[in-house]
Amino acid sequence: MGFLGLPGIIASKYGVLIVGQLVVNVSLALWLYNEYVHNPFMQDYLSNTWSAIWPLVTIVGVAAIGAGAFGAYRMRRELVATGKSNNIGIEVGANLTTLDICPFCDLPLKSISEGRLQCRNCRRYFKSSLPKVPA
Repeated sequence: MGFLGLPGIIASKYGVLIVGQLVVNVSLALWLYNEYVHNPFMQDYLSNTWSAIWPLVTIVGVAAIGAGAFGAYRMRRELVATGKSNNIGIEVGANLTTLDICPFCDLPLKSISEGRLQCRNCRRYFKSSLPKVPA
């Protein structure tokens, strides 16, 4: 077993370096907090600085979140349009795909009722987006 029950943390090439960096970062954050609590000059400095820059920080933060959301949306649309998405199947409409293989196990799905499919291995259920066909 690895560090704290996590097998991949210390076993990796840089695991010790990552854990050491975490210890250094936490200790520096605690030191900075302790300095802020006991130093009135630092409190005054941070109060004045934050009151001057908070509108800019807010605007930049909202813009970054918006750009990230737009980028994720655009990337997802491109993956669906090119057929390289994680959903396996053929495209039915603009955003719908039909499943015939479980995206988790890569095994064929079995039909359990009209419009419902189930994986034989992981037992997950899926809805079919295929049109109803008389039997």
